[in-house]
Amino acid sequence: MKQSYTLVKNELLEHKIIIRLPLFLALFATLLVVMVLSNINDFSFNIQMNDIDGWQPPIVASSFAGVVGSVSFFIAGIVSLLSFFTYSARALAKERKEGTLAFWHSMPVSDSKAIAIKLLVALVVIPLLSSLFLLFVDVTVWLVAMWMMPADMLAENSLSVVAIVLHWSQFISMMAAMSLALLPIACIIFCTSQLTEHPLLVLFVAITLIKFISYMLFDSMAIGAWLNSVSNLAFNILTSDQPWHTLISIGTITLLGLLIAAGGLFKISVYLRSGD
Repeated sequence: MKQSYTLVKNELLEHKIIIRLPLFLALFATLLVVMVLSNINDFSFNIQMNDIDGWQPPIVASSFAGVVGSVSFFIAGIVSLLSFFTYSARALAKERKEGTLAFWHSMPVSDSKAIAIKLLVALVVIPLLSSLFLLFVDVTVWLVAMWMMPADMLAENSLSVVAIVLHWSQFISMMAAMSLALLPIACIIFCTSQLTEHPLLVLFVAITLIKFISYMLFDSMAIGAWLNSVSNLAFNILTSDQPWHTLISIGTITLLGLLIAAGGLFKISVYLRSGD
């Protein structure tokens, strides 16, 4: 346990963006809270992107701080996704590029454990840090609201300690679903990052080529649509008001296949790391 703690701590020290990004956003969010709360009834939020034009964060009557809480929920999820892709693309490549892999091989840490720790950071530690960002924003919103708003508005916008706890627990549940969806993606990025310095670019090009070739050969977008559903699953979970239902909706067979593929890719990552 002590060794695992030391390895996780080392990953955080080696990849400071994991902590710095949510910390910077938390400080920035503090400056915006008063402005947003002073116009909470006039505040609106809308996103226009491919496939989610006009999407608005799901808001229910019991949701903490209404639209403000929904926006902070969404931003915390985006922070987690950005940190995940930034970290997973560099976690193994950094060792190879800086020549520290030989040092780690001299330590009593197996390749499988080293990669498992990196998966732990990518899929557990990063979401937990993002949840702390959400918790910080929620507490800040609540404290400012207590100072600025009358009691009836506090109740109307579900601004309470209980609502904060429920909001945070909903985020943790959503991040658990996202981590399952990201597990095979993390493993394939780990494999690719040991073969190229630009794993995300290579994967993007590969997916695009597969879509194009499959369409040319079979005159069908079925394979491309399936790839889209798998690659966009984590984001679809983030933008859904029922994260676990969205995860399961991809299909039990597909989900099991992805988890089995993740296990195989994990073994390939261990093999590639041990062979360097």
